[in-house]
Amino acid sequence: MTVLKRIIVAIIFIPLILAALLNGEIPLLIMLSLFTFIGLYELRQMFRQKYGLIPFIVVPLGVVYLWMISLLGTEAIIFSLLSLLVIVASYDIFCNRIEGAVTRLALSCLAIIYQPFLYSFIFKLRGLTNGEYLVIFLIILIWTTDTFAYFLGMAFGKHRGIFMVSPKKSLEGFIFGLIFAFIGAYVLYHFFSQIVSLQVMFLLAISAGIFGQLGDLLESLLKRDIGVKDSSNIIPGHGGVLDRFDSFIIATPAFYLLYIIFF
Repeated sequence: MTVLKRIIVAIIFIPLILAALLNGEIPLLIMLSLFTFIGLYELRQMFRQKYGLIPFIVVPLGVVYLWMISLLGTEAIIFSLLSLLVIVASYDIFCNRIEGAVTRLALSCLAIIYQPFLYSFIFKLRGLTNGEYLVIFLIILIWTTDTFAYFLGMAFGKHRGIFMVSPKKSLEGFIFGLIFAFIGAYVLYHFFSQIVSLQVMFLLAISAGIFGQLGDLLESLLKRDIGVKDSSNIIPGHGGVLDRFDSFIIATPAFYLLYIIFF
């Protein structure tokens, strides 16, 4: 039944996500806004189980910051974090809430960095030349990495438990995932060599194979510390938005920065 749910969700949402990526601009920002809002809400609900609630205002503010950072650049990042500190601190000051103030400030900043700031790189990447292809190729390579890391790791993984945040993952699975990210990149290059160079494809492979897997482990670290299995159950058979895009939101800024540095 879980597999059927996954298939149904994929049939519904993959075309919508592809449409937003291909159209870019406002449709893409609307989609990223939805993911940001839900992701921040999931984080807030996760934090409450161990650290207490951060102010709800952080959730809609995150969407505002996403648009500002995506459209305005570096100055918007500084303004976003500064205004967030002022707003969250003012909430505690005027409500005379002292206990846990440092935790609320720190977690609010973490939430903004982890969601709208990282999601903004998807918009920035889409804005590059052939950006729609780069984003889609990255998604394909992340999926390739995850698939082969899981199945080959289950079949041949002998060194499990090296990642305490995810005991079922093995060193062999991690390596297989990276190897097949490069194989997948080469296959894509074979069909799309007139659009993207082999060097760029290999940067995509590095981003998916290394940073994508680290993104998955990062979210596992948060969930393991808090003591939850999934960030939510909003997506039937898939968990939450954080669970579905944990690899993507780390791999995308990694690739964007590598691309800017080397090209």
